[in-house]
Amino acid sequence: MPRPFEGIRILDFTQVLAGPYGSYQLALLGADVIKVERREGEDMRRTPLSREWAARGMAPSWMALNGNKRSLTLDLQKPEATTIIKRLAAEADVVMENFRPGVMDRLGIGHEALSAINPKLIYCAICGFGQTGPDRNQAGYDGKVQAMSGIMAMTGHPGGDPLRAGFAVCDTLTGMTAAFAVSSALFQRTHTGRGQFIDISKHETMVSRC
Repeated sequence: MPRPFEGIRILDFTQVLAGPYGSYQLALLGADVIKVERREGEDMRRTPLSREWAARGMAPSWMALNGNKRSLTLDLQKPEATTIIKRLAAEADVVMENFRPGVMDRLGIGHEALSAINPKLIYCAICGFGQTGPDRNQAGYDGKVQAMSGIMAMTGHPGGDPLRAGFAVCDTLTGMTAAFAVSSALFQRTHTGRGQFIDISKHETMVSRC
């Protein structure tokens, strides 16, 4: 039986946990996910859980989030890379990225540039505090969002101080939210014939669950 997203192509610029976990869900469901990394690969390749595999750039935590994906390395600051991305975007269904707001635009491969090439493109941007608002340029680390959203107040011991959850709950749930949003946009496109911009805020994701 074919998987539900076979034939769907995703350009995946995400790094670390939330974004890669989201695109991984779609890869498991059959999407052709092309992970785009800088030439030396993203930092998660070298996390020290296993020094042997980290030295190879294949740390277990990285492999756990990036199975079923194809790999492409590019220096996105070079014009040649921009040309390659635009060529791929013309035939892609989805772009996913989790840079700080404005980074992809400055590289010439943001939503406006790519949707002009491919109006059916679904562009999913993931960051700590969304693409607008006073905190848009702040880093959205998991522990920080746990504290700001109230998650830490729900863990620990009665009468004790707030305590960080035992796993990266904000990153994980944000990745799941992104995967669901992309899935919804792909379904909606079957009715409208057009793509859309998806703004995923890690903080808003967690506030909605507290």
